[in-house]
Amino acid sequence: MASTWIYVMCIMLFGSYILQLVPLMFYLSVVLIVNCGVLAASYFLFRRDPLLNMRENMLFMLGLTVINILTDLGIMSYFMSWVAFGALLLWSLLGGGRGD
Repeated sequence: MASTWIYVMCIMLFGSYILQLVPLMFYLSVVLIVNCGVLAASYFLFRRDPLLNMRENMLFMLGLTVINILTDLGIMSYFMSWVAFGALLLWSLLGGGRGD
């Protein structure tokens, strides 16, 4: 389980690296493509690991993706993105996304 999340973090870092290389002319479309690509790659990594709860982890990744897109496009400030991340983390730790 821990190695799957390490792979997901590496993919997220690589996606951030790609966003740093993109000129501003193509930034909107590349932000959407890269973030959806990270979400898709994390889906395939989570699907491969039988010990992970797929629904719970994908809801968390979807929340991270939405926060990242809103922050990269300038719709949400960095402070508010940290607040949203904290709320997402707290929601996840308190059992959000579980089907029980």
